Amino acid sequence: MNRHIILTRPAGKNSSLQSLLVEAGFQVTELPALERLPLPLTAGEVPDFAHYSLVFFVSGYAVQVFFETLGKYDLHWPKGLYAGAVGMATANALQKQGIPASQVIHPGLGNNNQDSEAFFDELLKKDLGQFSRVLVVRGQAGRQWLAEKLQALNIPVDFLPVYERKPRAWTAPESEKMLSLFQSNKVISWLLTSKESIDSVFNELKRYQLLEYALDHHFLVIHPRIAEQLHGHLKAAMDQYNLPEKTLDIKVCQPNDASIFEMLTIS
Repeated sequence: MNRHIILTRPAGKNSSLQSLLVEAGFQVTELPALERLPLPLTAGEVPDFAHYSLVFFVSGYAVQVFFETLGKYDLHWPKGLYAGAVGMATANALQKQGIPASQVIHPGLGNNNQDSEAFFDELLKKDLGQFSRVLVVRGQAGRQWLAEKLQALNIPVDFLPVYERKPRAWTAPESEKMLSLFQSNKVISWLLTSKESIDSVFNELKRYQLLEYALDHHFLVIHPRIAEQLHGHLKAAMDQYNLPEKTLDIKVCQPNDASIFEMLTIS
């Protein structure tokens, strides 16, 4: 096939999708946009679960690092404590850690948006009086939207950063491969799964003077907010090169491999 797909999720998150795409006959390059590093928490930095009625996780990686930390200090998830998940993939990660499905609050699989807003809608269906204090397990930085909504309902919110994300610079061989690929006659499709990954990729495109090529590429993202960020970068590139307005190929899908695979292979 003449399509070449670039997967930019962090290292370790692309293998199953890459295998599916290769089996379907597509050429694939793994080019992680971000590095994820767990933060070294001490036993004393792990919050006392007794203070919380709900612990909300922003990603499957947050779940992974958090439970690895619990295991390190021989700590256990209390029976009956609710867990919140930003989406279905994060909910599945929590259930794999042994939390019963009945104790995990999350947007349904059919919800087009797997995000804090969709989670909050699910939370409103519950008796909010049972949630006296909420802990948010996340990276070093993140959106404040959910915390602000909960605080407006007089529900205190604390944060526990368990990992950091930082831009990953391309190596010289990677940049050379991208130049060769962009100069070929192949159709280029990118998978971009966060606003931070978009910023990182476009920084590298600018650094290696490859930005103009990207205006003809196809892009798949997993949320409308990410699409807006991407559109802003591409629009800025058109302005930079004094190019006329053109239709940009940006599609949005659900944040799971089945939906991503379908959209990448039919677009």
